[in-house]
Amino acid sequence: MSTPDTDSSAAKAAARAEARDRRRSTERPDPEALAQVALALLEELPGPLRVTCYASYGTEPDTGTMRRRLAEAGFEVLLPRVDGDDLHWVVDGTDTAVSSMGITEPAGAAVDLLPVRALLVPALAVTQSGDRLGKGGGYYDRVLAGLTQARPPVVAIAGDTDVVDVLPTDAHDQRVQVIVTPTGVIRCLSH
Repeated sequence: MSTPDTDSSAAKAAARAEARDRRRSTERPDPEALAQVALALLEELPGPLRVTCYASYGTEPDTGTMRRRLAEAGFEVLLPRVDGDDLHWVVDGTDTAVSSMGITEPAGAAVDLLPVRALLVPALAVTQSGDRLGKGGGYYDRVLAGLTQARPPVVAIAGDTDVVDVLPTDAHDQRVQVIVTPTGVIRCLSH
């Protein structure tokens, strides 16, 4: 999901600009390879055959193939829909609408987020320590901070060039535990 930059941090704004420039200057990740790696990871994890994903937008790695392959493997895939400052979750399907931000979102009824096997989330950039740079809206950070039950693994979907050494972070930023790229799985190092 893509949102306009709303974070006031100059360091994050610069990191976002750098990430976008890097994406524009490199080849897009292979959607089939990305789907294969994600599916292999999810098959290893315990839990229900239910995950979150997102409808890719702009320079984000294409998730269309991944969503199709997950559904073919029996997973129920939940997609986010922006409602004010919150994300609501909708089962992936054919009913869509274009949001006020120009993003194609699911148009069905909202469902409970939990339980899920994993949360597949977008990242403009991500570190091997699990720091994730989003688009600046804070939607995913709020969702993750609000999970009071045992949190399922949070998996950043990224291209290989989106994995960087360091990113600016704030106290409210939520880490990911795993990164999926077209070339493999990175289990994040903890501090």
